[in-house]
Amino acid sequence: PGRDSDREMKRSRETVPALPALKKMKVSELKDWCIDLGVKKQGVKADLVAILDAARSTTSSGASPFHQGPPRTPVQQVATAGGQHKTSPSAYRSLVPTPQAKKGGAAAFFASYATESDPKVIDLGGFVKLGLDLAGGDEERSMTPQHTALLFYLCWKMKAKSFGELTLEGFTAGCDAIKCHSVQEIRDKAAALLLEVSGGKVDPSRMGSAEQTFQAFHSFVYDMLRPEGKKYIEKEMAMLALQAIFLGLEGRESRHTELFVKFLTAREKLEILNNDQWKGFLQFSRDVDVAFSGYSDADPWPSLLDDFVTWAKEQKEWKDVHEA
Repeated sequence: PGRDSDREMKRSRETVPALPALKKMKVSELKDWCIDLGVKKQGVKADLVAILDAARSTTSSGASPFHQGPPRTPVQQVATAGGQHKTSPSAYRSLVPTPQAKKGGAAAFFASYATESDPKVIDLGGFVKLGLDLAGGDEERSMTPQHTALLFYLCWKMKAKSFGELTLEGFTAGCDAIKCHSVQEIRDKAAALLLEVSGGKVDPSRMGSAEQTFQAFHSFVYDMLRPEGKKYIEKEMAMLALQAIFLGLEGRESRHTELFVKFLTAREKLEILNNDQWKGFLQFSRDVDVAFSGYSDADPWPSLLDDFVTWAKEQKEWKDVHEA
């Protein structure tokens, strides 16, 4: 009892750590904080960080940001597309300014989402608003792999070091590169923009082939999603990214994606994916068909993919198709 009391005293809205410290915490630690504060603990790490940071930043005014439910990031919207919990689209629209074509180019566009404390930075909260604007306030649309792929693409063009954190310099350079300076312009060109990384367009100044461009984008997503100072990405973020890349990019679809994500979900003790596993799935998708022809356990695949093949062959949905 004494220890529980000490924990309650230590974990309050007044003692929530600053944003940099929250980003360094493990998901389990963030969830403990959410439980102690009595706020929602659903979502992946980026969502939990945003929720706790919001709780800390509203302490002085005494207002709670959770009365109408916290705005979910695009990450959480995709991760909960299976219906774990829902919030009405109108609740999100009330938090998001109506998208308009801004005069003044990229700088004015950026200012619509920049933080009040630093007008040269868009943080995760601002990026949430941008993502919802790009989805037209449509919650279902914001949950699609195609929408998440677009957000990853924008981060790539805008040179984001972490998902959802943009600088004025990077944002401006990205907008100029894609020739889009408003939400509406990005919406109108979204399909064409994604062709650059799916293979339909090559940027000669960066890469010599469509395949190289795609590989650069694939590597960028992994690096962007890595926690600071770590050499891995958390499983939930990996599943989100795999669906965005291998279901959301036209021409890059992998028929292994849905079953592989189901496999990762079933591996409850698995918490992270390393770079070999991340790159291994890309190569596996190219070399191995849905019947696993082209696969041999003698080949130097990451053990996670060996385990996936063994697991998949035991699933009824795979047996019904390939053992008939």
